[in-house]
Amino acid sequence: MKTLLFAAVFAALAGGAMAQETNRQTLVLATPKADSDYYAEAYDAILEFHATYVELAAPHDDVVILTDQAGYDRLIERVPAENLIIAPQEDIWMRDLSPVEPNQPMQFRYAAAAQGGDQAEADEVQDVFNATMDEFGVRYRGTELILEGGNYVSDGVGRGAQVIVTERFQDDNDLTRFSARKALQEVTGAARVAIIPSDDPDGLAHADGMVMFTEPRRLFINDYRDDPDLRADLLAELEYAFPRASIVELPVGNPGADFDPRFASACGIYVNATVTENAVYLPVFGEDLDRSVIRIMEQHTRKTVVPIPSGDICYLGGSARCLVWQTAGRMADRLKGIAAEAE
Repeated sequence: MKTLLFAAVFAALAGGAMAQETNRQTLVLATPKADSDYYAEAYDAILEFHATYVELAAPHDDVVILTDQAGYDRLIERVPAENLIIAPQEDIWMRDLSPVEPNQPMQFRYAAAAQGGDQAEADEVQDVFNATMDEFGVRYRGTELILEGGNYVSDGVGRGAQVIVTERFQDDNDLTRFSARKALQEVTGAARVAIIPSDDPDGLAHADGMVMFTEPRRLFINDYRDDPDLRADLLAELEYAFPRASIVELPVGNPGADFDPRFASACGIYVNATVTENAVYLPVFGEDLDRSVIRIMEQHTRKTVVPIPSGDICYLGGSARCLVWQTAGRMADRLKGIAAEAE
């Protein structure tokens, strides 16, 4: 009930009564399998999160949820059939295993760290996703370079984009700093690449828990004033790579306890937002700090800020960005068409 009330309050702030916007993207989420032991305690909260995402995104972008029959039967009580596809996936972290860059999609190899260090398991999770997309006739390019989508932050331009990864990309692919930049530019067409130090070097080391673009010249980062060395190194790299961008520091809330010691909680991390052409889907956590962060965001972006209640799932290790694959153009149209055909 708390989450439902919280979502209702913020729906008004998110502009729920607005007319449908153009330049819509399709955001793809996946539920756990109903018989998953790993996600059993969080299952209800994840489905609630997905249903709420559909409702709050509707004025600005489309949402498709991949699920099994049990998940469909639960979600159909809240979610229109046109937003659901029965296509069970092996894990819920769609950002990490799917293609990056909605306008110029490129899929990297899913890293072992995302599955607790098991590369064979990571490959299997990604293979199931790819088999689903192949069945749907959804096509994209791929590379053997190792990089989760959570460690790829872009301004969303596509070819010629500005891109941020952490030093984990170098380590996973045994590359020098120079060769890492060059490799990313070659496979994605990125114009500029920043390789930043990680605040979680022993964990996933994802950039999307540290930084985000809302527009090509607007960067938001966590407030790292309690770690002056990390803050100095981070700012130096971002200012070097993106000299024309303005940088806004966002406060960080209470992380709470971790669900799995291998994956740090994403609670209190506001930069873990999904950004489309129309909106910023900002995670909020039921803290007093939420409203302050929303005001800061609204002062520094022209896009609609849509608060996404994430307090019941963020302890799993991700929130409004980590659970979402962004698609656009023909790929998005194809996925929406599949959902409509199955309705």
